[in-house]
Amino acid sequence: MSKFLSYYNLFPIPDPKEFLGMAADKDIGNVITTLARNVVVILNISTHKQLYSWSMPEKLSAKVVYDPNSQKYVGVFGNHALRIWDVTTTDVSKCKKLKFQKSIAHVVENDREAIVLYSDGFFQCLSKALESRKDQKEDTAEQLALAANNTISKPTVHTLTNGQQVLTYFMAKNATGEFLLQRHFLVNNQRRNYFIKREGVRLTGHAVIEGDAGPQLMTIWSDKRIFMLSLAERSHESSPGQFVSMLAELNVESKLSLQGLSRNFVAIYGANYGQEGASLLVYNTQFKVVNAKQYFKVYLDFSRLWARDEHILLAMGQHIAAVRYRMNDELLVDMLGSQLNETQLAPIELDHINEEESLEAAIKFGGHARTQIRTVKRSKPTNQLLAEVPKSDGIAIAFESPEVSQQQLNDLIKQHVGGEIVQVDNGIDDVNVTLMRNFFDTGPQNVAVQSIVRQLERSGAGEQEISEKLLTLFIKTENTEHVLMCVRRYTNISEHMLAWCLRYALDNTPTNSLTNGNDMDTDENNVQTAPANDELLNAVLACSFNSVAIEKHLKQRLELSHVQRLLKHLYVLASDSDALLEERPNQDAASLGSMCTELQAFQWLGALITSHITLLTISKDEELLASLTQWSELFQIYSNMLDPLSTVMPALHQILARRQRRNPYPTHWYGIERVKLY
Repeated sequence: MSKFLSYYNLFPIPDPKEFLGMAADKDIGNVITTLARNVVVILNISTHKQLYSWSMPEKLSAKVVYDPNSQKYVGVFGNHALRIWDVTTTDVSKCKKLKFQKSIAHVVENDREAIVLYSDGFFQCLSKALESRKDQKEDTAEQLALAANNTISKPTVHTLTNGQQVLTYFMAKNATGEFLLQRHFLVNNQRRNYFIKREGVRLTGHAVIEGDAGPQLMTIWSDKRIFMLSLAERSHESSPGQFVSMLAELNVESKLSLQGLSRNFVAIYGANYGQEGASLLVYNTQFKVVNAKQYFKVYLDFSRLWARDEHILLAMGQHIAAVRYRMNDELLVDMLGSQLNETQLAPIELDHINEEESLEAAIKFGGHARTQIRTVKRSKPTNQLLAEVPKSDGIAIAFESPEVSQQQLNDLIKQHVGGEIVQVDNGIDDVNVTLMRNFFDTGPQNVAVQSIVRQLERSGAGEQEISEKLLTLFIKTENTEHVLMCVRRYTNISEHMLAWCLRYALDNTPTNSLTNGNDMDTDENNVQTAPANDELLNAVLACSFNSVAIEKHLKQRLELSHVQRLLKHLYVLASDSDALLEERPNQDAASLGSMCTELQAFQWLGALITSHITLLTISKDEELLASLTQWSELFQIYSNMLDPLSTVMPALHQILARRQRRNPYPTHWYGIERVKLY
């Protein structure tokens, strides 16, 4: 599952027609931007700062790239010359102009050495091209005509799993109107052409992306169809490949921009239907689903996409935008729906979805006349339901009852397997195990709600979609019990729904709330004194979230009174050793027993303070000041506890350095000493 975290404008573009493109720099987080044919700028994506810039003496014909072999920047001038410089160069015109007889289309970036791609499709490594440039005897007029006729775009080098590298690029032949993809293996120069064409439809978007078995050609056509073509060495498929899906989220009549992000993920930018703005999608080519979507108010026909680190760079109109995204570890349950077994059905639900139940029941009865079907009902992980069952003493009652044994078995499966036995029919072959998420998830108690939940889970919807629909329904109807059920049942809950659930829990939790959502205090008459809303508050606080993504939602949902109460509650969680949040699976650890209440409280505190920093600064409330003072004193205690470790760390590094294995056969058999003579 992927999420868009932030969006901002990175840099303006003076003239979109003169913009040549972007390439990766030597440092992580930097990007080489060829803003115009005579202006090159190196930008830092995170800080938005301009690090270096050069004004070119002549017009560039392709974007500037970085060559890791020579550790210098390479620019193509007029299709027939190269200039090479580094960060210390102030005037590029003073760098030597290296002329070529052959027409150069692009210099392709590569993690080993930059590649010079000529207009006729021939390519060389930069070092070899510089050595052989004087041996070129091509006709100048022929090379000019070749450059005018062949338009090469999107040259990319892909590295296969076996270490081989493949060069791919698109070529448009202006004279004949043909459009094709060329694939070259860098080792043996094996070439293959793929002519991209379908009768009666128009190509609206294309790109080469990373797949499971290697690079793949992805094309989107004016009939909404998406085709995928494997570019592996032994693949014999013909273009455009296999039809895999339909794109219904964007208007395919307009031009689409595609860019591969990582394996099986591609970014798509295009116009919305009705020409009302545009959208940026993250599309999963393996499961054919849209993972994330970013809206824009205006659609611009001029658009190009690049991917750098955790950012999607979108050049549209007269500015460059950066969209930061995150790829989660969990994929299947987020994109394909829940993994619940369809055999766990209530009788009323069978009536709703199965019209042939009576006939099936009669057939089952006729075939298994002596079989007694027993369903083990789900229950809370407590012993209250089994209080009336007598325990075995070895004399009057020899064995534990089946109910007790079944309850103990379910508890063990929940803790160690992550599942639950839901039905036992005729023996071991008929034991059905349902995968589940949370040990404390008891499922919907209402039959109607249970039917809705099961239908959504079997429909193939993802956890985020299901949780948003159900939580919106239950919060608006003030159904606290089922809000708690959703928070415990689903792991991938969006940040804005978590903020809404937090507001709902604070509004419905008394001020004298407890901190342990599972163990409620009782009075002398064994009567529970805390409502279920306190349990909901702690269940929400136990959920995993992204601090950056949730800040704006906390700012919208929580007021000063909520912030004050939450600061007090989090302080108790962080300072009281008896205050524990319930264990639950999260995106970082899929097993129980990994929840640290203190760290979770600190993470919520950081997001809360960052989202309400202005309100906390200008507020003169004495109660709020007292809460912040308590937190300051707590952090001072932690600081004092960690201070002695400053002397331990150097000693530890020194011990490890001495324990490292040394080479018994050193390469240097001599030593040099500098002696000062008086």
